[in-house]
Amino acid sequence: MDISQKVVWNLYSTVVAVGAAAVTKKAVESAWEFVTGEEPPEPNDPDVPTGQAIAWVVAVAVGVGLSQVLINRFAAKRWSAFTGEGQSSRPVNLRF
Repeated sequence: MDISQKVVWNLYSTVVAVGAAAVTKKAVESAWEFVTGEEPPEPNDPDVPTGQAIAWVVAVAVGVGLSQVLINRFAAKRWSAFTGEGQSSRPVNLRF
């Protein structure tokens, strides 16, 4: 991958990551509200029961992990189709 492709990949992966982060956050929050009927808790709030805080953290971790795998696969396939080269081994960094 030459320098111009690296720049394009970094821009592309940043745009994909920002969009994926927003969608993932909303999806995890919506799933929590659907399952529990409550707003997602603030896990650092001492008034939130420990079990509920842990459940929220696990739900977020699973949601982000799944999203990371799906977005990396999507981005690699699109990059391959765009460049005609093999899939990029550079992952998309999904961060909140």
